[in-house]
Formats: sequence, structure tokens, C-alpha cells
Amino acid sequence: MEFLITGNLNGNVERLKGLVEISTPHITFVLGTSHLKSPIKLNHPWFYVRSKEDNVEVLAKSDGVDILSRVFVNREGISFSGISGVYNPTTIKFTRSEWIKIHKKIDKRKQNCIFLDDVEALKNFFKRSGLPNLDMFFIADNPQKPVFKELIELLKPRYLFFPSTTYTKEKVGETTFIGLEPISSPKGKYILRL
Repeated sequence: MEFLITGNLNGNVERLKGLVEISTPHITFVLGTSHLKSPIKLNHPWFYVRSKEDNVEVLAKSDGVDILSRVFVNREGISFSGISGVYNPTTIKFTRSEWIKIHKKIDKRKQNCIFLDDVEALKNFFKRSGLPNLDMFFIADNPQKPVFKELIELLKPRYLFFPSTTYTKEKVGETTFIGLEPISSPKGKYILRL
């Protein structure tokens, strides 16, 4: 199976459609900032993880799926998950309902931040899956931040993909960390064959 993984979209929908058309992957994954003005219709299975500036309403009207904090296993037994949003040292201490009790709402600046319930949901989905590890894990932030270190230790992904300003590929233990540049760059895409 072939998977297309891209870095930040930055509104470059035509580039994404072209990459999907040329590479004909089974599934496409888009990491990080999309800067979409209108919904994307790829008519092809694709998933995304939201970043700080993403517009939730526009993405929700697209035909892609927000990974959120869920664990997926396809027919071929390949597992993947991710966590939408970015690390914030304040929001990570609270569930959304606790945050709303204190602040009365979640303002737009915090809408794409990771809350405690996102992390706990992912942990619970993974534990209930019975999987020993994940094949792929997707985030929209720096994997060195504390919340991601904790999740990587639990999930033990074979591949971890994240958006980066420069392309990086490094194996640490059993996990290969792959940082992808924005999609407009030649190093803003990755084809994974499993």
C-alpha cells in the first residue's frame, strides 16, 4: 500500500490535487496549517491533523477526515493515528469542559490547541485497540514537546510525521521521525510503502 503524506498545505490545493493524481496513493495525509478559504473535495480518502491557524468550519466541510485522537486500522491491518491541534502549556492541563467552566468559552485562539481530553482519548483508543504499536502517527507540532514525547513512548509508532521548516528523517529507537517542509517544496511530500 502507498500513502502520500504532505507538510503544511498553506492553501496550495492545486499542488495537493496534482500530487494525489500523479502518485495515486491509497490514502493521503495532510499535516498542519492548511490556510483554506473554501473546502477541499479530493474524492479520494484523505485525513488531516489541524494546526494552530486552521479554520475548523472550512475543514469540516471538506471531504477529508480529521484524525482528532482516534486510532484507525485499515483492511490490510495498517494502523495509524494522530492528534489534531498544537501543544499549549495552559490548555493541556484542562479538559474542554473544565476550561469552559473557568473561562466561559473556548476562544478562537485556543480552538486548535490540544486539551487534556484529546490526550486521554488517544490513550484510551490505543489501549482498547489491543495493538502493540502504531504503524504511523501524525502531529501538527514539534515532536519534542512534552505531550508528544509521552504519546510516542506509549504508541511506539514505526513512523512519526510532523510539519517542519526543513526536511528531516531520523530513526530514534524503533521510530522513524520524518519532518516535512510545506507542500510547495520538493521536500514537502513523502510516499510511504507498507
